[in-house]
Amino acid sequence: MNTPSERGSGRRAGGRRARAPRRSVEVTSVREVTPHLVRVVASGELEGWNGGGPGAHFKVFIPVAGDEVVMRTYTVRDFDREAGLLTIDFGLHADGPVTAWARTAAVGDRFAVAGEARPGYVPDAVARWCLFFADHCALPAVASVLEALPADMRAIVFVEVTDPADETEFSSAAEVRTTWLAESGPPCAALLAAARSVVLPEGPGEVWIGCEAGAMRGIRRHVLGELGVPREALHSRAYWKESVPNHSDHDTGSDDG
Repeated sequence: MNTPSERGSGRRAGGRRARAPRRSVEVTSVREVTPHLVRVVASGELEGWNGGGPGAHFKVFIPVAGDEVVMRTYTVRDFDREAGLLTIDFGLHADGPVTAWARTAAVGDRFAVAGEARPGYVPDAVARWCLFFADHCALPAVASVLEALPADMRAIVFVEVTDPADETEFSSAAEVRTTWLAESGPPCAALLAAARSVVLPEGPGEVWIGCEAGAMRGIRRHVLGELGVPREALHSRAYWKESVPNHSDHDTGSDDG
């Protein structure tokens, strides 16, 4: 979380980068995308805000009981710089305080966002295809990245959901083939099985993984070891970790091979 001493720009003593101050925003619209996904659009102190690009993530600060504020990491689903509108998709897949807030969010509700978002994902210009492995938590990021892909790109997408009603249409100029997987057994087990059976397309390409931490590592090991994808063409991130609230958004699995 930001504290008053962390606010500002530039670098602090010791070489650590100072965090930009939080931005106060207000809900302007709310709608249900799927039974477990609520879309909140907000406006406010967003002039000059850096949205970070497709699939970028950032901190959200939600007021709960009393003066308490809960911090969680979410994806920038969309940022309309000209209109000053920030779109966030909140997954309703847990019983935490932010999920509770999102279930009842209404126009006029106020919250805060980090001073800027962390960089998102754009495939290398030479890549002709991109393979995605995602669970429900990573759906907003996948949708955002797909929307930014060029027409000459081929996207192969595997998504595991707990409820078939959460399957949604993706919009993209690229050629997109999506396989929806029903959760069965441990979280992301179906996603890992899909990764172990996939055949890579011809030509240069990249792999994007976003799901539960343990499963992400299993898919990552298979992609690097069995499929022989170069490390520089693999982009992975844990969107959550089983039995761990507010898991680190810095977990890319690179410390595990």
